[in-house]
Amino acid sequence: MKKLISLLKAAMSQDMNIFKVKSKGKSKISKIFSGLILAGLIMFCIGANAQIFAELLAPNGLTYVVLSLFIILTTLLAIVEGAYKSQGILFESKDNDLLFSLPITKRQILFTRIFKLISFQFLFNALFIIPALVVYIAYENPNIIFYITSIIMIFLLPIIPTIIGSFIGYVIKGISSRFKAKKAIQVILSSLMLIAVFGISFTKQNMAEDLALNAESINGLITKIYYPAGLYIKLIHNFNVLDLIIFLAVNIIPAVVFIYFASIYYFKIISKSTEKSISKKQILKGNVYAVKSKLHALISKEIKRFLSSPVFIINTSFGLLLVIVATLGLIINFNGFANSLKESLELNVSIEEIQRYLPKIYFCIIAFMSLMTSITSSMISLEGKSLNITKSLPVESKKIILAKVLASNTISIPIILLCDIIIFIAFKVNVIDILFISIASIVIPTFSALLGITINLKHPKLDASSDTEIVKQSTSSFIAVLSGTCLGMITVGITIAGRFTNLAILIELLVFIVADFILWQWIKSSGVKRFNELYI
Repeated sequence: MKKLISLLKAAMSQDMNIFKVKSKGKSKISKIFSGLILAGLIMFCIGANAQIFAELLAPNGLTYVVLSLFIILTTLLAIVEGAYKSQGILFESKDNDLLFSLPITKRQILFTRIFKLISFQFLFNALFIIPALVVYIAYENPNIIFYITSIIMIFLLPIIPTIIGSFIGYVIKGISSRFKAKKAIQVILSSLMLIAVFGISFTKQNMAEDLALNAESINGLITKIYYPAGLYIKLIHNFNVLDLIIFLAVNIIPAVVFIYFASIYYFKIISKSTEKSISKKQILKGNVYAVKSKLHALISKEIKRFLSSPVFIINTSFGLLLVIVATLGLIINFNGFANSLKESLELNVSIEEIQRYLPKIYFCIIAFMSLMTSITSSMISLEGKSLNITKSLPVESKKIILAKVLASNTISIPIILLCDIIIFIAFKVNVIDILFISIASIVIPTFSALLGITINLKHPKLDASSDTEIVKQSTSSFIAVLSGTCLGMITVGITIAGRFTNLAILIELLVFIVADFILWQWIKSSGVKRFNELYI
């Protein structure tokens, strides 16, 4: 037991610092206060959405459906999060070699990592479920039993989705470890899961109205699909000790069973995933060596680092994936796309008008998705302990940073340009729009790459234990995605406000070109200085 407690302390102290707001020159109180403000803003937005549903359901005495809805929503999000996080925390943690050499059982190691995942999920779930509970309390004024049951539910809620997510990650890792191209198989399987989730999330329109009309049937469906949600609703209405015991059992027993059976094959999967296959390309024939320029070698290094991490690929390429999905959707089912656009934005326009403005709409898609794609926001952090080795190379710091930007462009721009060509051919786009979209497909991804590297220079995280911690949970990646999304919304808003005119798009492109120049000038001076100051 002492070993397990020590292992838990070491694991949690190592990774839980990702929830702290780091800022030089600030006291601990101000850092905590900053984190609370950020959490408060997120919870306020979630609560505002919960209230929309509550206002529709309260007159019919169905406010409890809000709790069922947010429980299942939080569960689904936690399953997706668990599937991604399990890749890094369970299988690709950098302390694997150290832990496996210690006199610790497999189940203890697996339990520690599952516990860590559940802790992450608990903080993540709280941002969604607590606002829903507050809204319910405001409308129903429940008794003390509700508060006790809800506190128990909050702590138990992350367990089942974490186990399901871990099982999905376990299966993906187990299948991919059987192939030579382990990373490629892992990326493909993860991408298929992401596309499936993305497709399901857009199958319903006008959700609030549908929920109000079919609240009881929807609640019944939720409680049938996810039994713990039904048990919780039953407990807050008619508390029963036996139901409480069942509620505890159905949440805890699956975790125990999963840890027991998963630990049997846990070491085998990790050992297979770390095996290095010898490639024929490694065999030197005739002592002929290919000589690359320094910049070319650095770009190759960055691309190989990108391709070696499924978590890095999936999370930073989400915008590129959406560009591909949008392009295929436009050419396969344009009428469906047009109708969805009309319904979601409540546009009073015909499909013919949408087709007429399609190049401008596609420009908005490219701009928004490119700004959401921030590969470089994690590149410096991913250097980790090898940063000092990279800096010791006989290469200028400016060239090292430039290689990261060009590697990002090498990954993103060809994909976007290929999608552009498909749209140009399918819809016979005119020359002016071809020119604008082509320029945007180069200038805006470059801006995103420069912005990402700038943010990563400001907020590096060089002491992370896994790629997951850097890509999904670091300050740099959070700021990059948030700022990119906001800038994307502003860009789309300006295009719409400018009535999709060529002048509005031209002004936006000029702004991005100037911004690229300004960011690069900062990187060449202050950015290089900041990079040289980084040590671990």
